[in-house]
Parts: sequence; C-alpha cells; structure tokens
Amino acid sequence: MSEPWRRLPALSIKQIQYFVTLAQLRSFTETANRLAISQPALSSALRQIESVLGGKLLHRTAQGVSLTEQGQAVLPYAERLLNTAHGVFDDMQQVMRQGGDGTLRIGLVPSVSTLLFPAVPQLLSEYFPDMRVEFHDLTNDALLLELENGSVDFGIGATDSTVPGSVAIYPLLEDPFVAVVRRDDALAEGHNIPWRQLAKRDIAMFSKGNVSRLVTSMIESHRLNLHVGYRVDFQETLYGLVRSRLAVAILPELYTATLNDSELTVIHLQQPTLSRTVAMMRIPAPLRSPKTEQCFQFLLQTFHRQIKQKTERFI
Repeated sequence: MSEPWRRLPALSIKQIQYFVTLAQLRSFTETANRLAISQPALSSALRQIESVLGGKLLHRTAQGVSLTEQGQAVLPYAERLLNTAHGVFDDMQQVMRQGGDGTLRIGLVPSVSTLLFPAVPQLLSEYFPDMRVEFHDLTNDALLLELENGSVDFGIGATDSTVPGSVAIYPLLEDPFVAVVRRDDALAEGHNIPWRQLAKRDIAMFSKGNVSRLVTSMIESHRLNLHVGYRVDFQETLYGLVRSRLAVAILPELYTATLNDSELTVIHLQQPTLSRTVAMMRIPAPLRSPKTEQCFQFLLQTFHRQIKQKTERFI
C-alpha cells in the first residue's frame, strides 16, 4: 500500500462517475438527468478530468458523444476505480451498521469452556451467520482489564471483590470447590468431605487469581489449619502432583468437567461450602452495535436455559 499522505490528482470519485456514466449513455442530457446534475456542471467536470489527465477523452457532436482513442483506453481504469469505490463504500456502511468489523469478541476463563463448546458456536453460526466470533482465553484478572479497555465485547468469568463497579455482572451458576485425589487415597471413600480432613495433607492450588484469593480468604476467615504446599499456574501441574501422591488439588468443579483419568477422582468439599459465582460480564454502556447486543442477550438466555436443563436433570 502506498503512503496515504501521497498527493492525489485533483479529481473526485463523482467526476470519475460522470465520465463512466457519460461513456455508457453517450448523451449529456440523459447523463445529467440520470445523475441529477446540470449539464454545465457535467461539462465542467469532464473538462477537469481532461485537464488533470492531460488529454481529450470525448468528442461532442450534434449526434451525441463518442470517446476518443485515449478515452476508450482510460475507460476500463475509470470503471475499475468506480466499482472499487462502490464496493468499499458498501463495506464501510456495513461496518458502521454493525458498529465494528462484524467480529464478536468473547473473553472467557479456561474453566468455563464446557459451557460454550460445542453448542454455543454452532448456535451463533445459525442465528448470526454474518457475525465472525473470536474467543479470547484469559485469566479472570485479564478478562476484567480487557472488558474495561474494550478489547472484548463481553466475557464469562468468576466474580469476587476485585470486580470493578464499572463491570456489570449477570450470574449464571455457582461453581463449588472440590478436591481432586487419587482413587486409592483414603479420602476417595466418600463423595463429600469437610475441609478439616485436609489438615494433615499438602494442598496444591493455583498460585494467583480469583481461585487463589477465594480459597485463601476462606482458610483465613474460618481459621482452618491447612497447609498449601504447592502453588502452580497450570491445571495439569495440579493433577501431576496428585498422581505423584505429593498433594491434594483444590479447584472449582468446572475445571474437572473434562478430567478423564482413571487414577483420579473428584470429591466435594463442605463445612464450609465454598463456591465461586460464574457470570457473564460486560460494561453497562451500550455495546458496539445492536447486533452485538442481540448476541449478548441471546447467549445469556441460552446459558440460563442450558443450566436450568442440567439442574432439572439432577433433581
């Protein structure tokens, strides 16, 4: 692409349109009527084109208009320029109608992916076929930042005291904390255990973020004598520590939705019950376009319907 500040010839797209239309209709009167301009204005525009290009494009006679040899040579280029201008203008209008480039940007924390895939992308494709969808995999803290700076349109994450007042929250479900242990662990004999039973065990959990803050706050507020021996960044590292009999992993249940390991099992923690609220989040101000707003409301209703159906299935 050439430099946008490079000086252009003193011609407008409308003047090119006048020349192409006149070349097709071969009549000043009909061309002026079709373009809703006066014949003197049309004649002036054609003289301007000829002056800038440096040659005569038309012969005007009593019988009508004919192109010179130079005019016939120039015409395909003028038509190409005019067609490109029409196409680009149509694209720009569509962008303005959509409030952006037609892309929906959804931020999500990794553990909520089971709420989305595979059904949600398929539904969006069906109901919003012209919308391109991007999924941005983010930590909860990064999601909040990207919501505030407008890098994503809305997101799905977890709430806690760090969610700023500028972010609107639409709760979806409560995601309880669980322990992941080996199947041959004595703790695996029950489906539920109180937190105090972990007192003599090394605990592994995420090193930072929403999950770490919630567990740390709960341990401190209930004065639990628990030893967090490992703080890691990745889910698979947690599972590796459990497989190696080095620790019991603590994390929200949604993280374990895709756990498919014959060596490991999931146990619910209680006394106290700890959960995080998974929610859709957005900036309260109107979203970029009506279509983006429609997508948000559609997904919100879809999630509520899916979660209700899953809940009823277990009642």
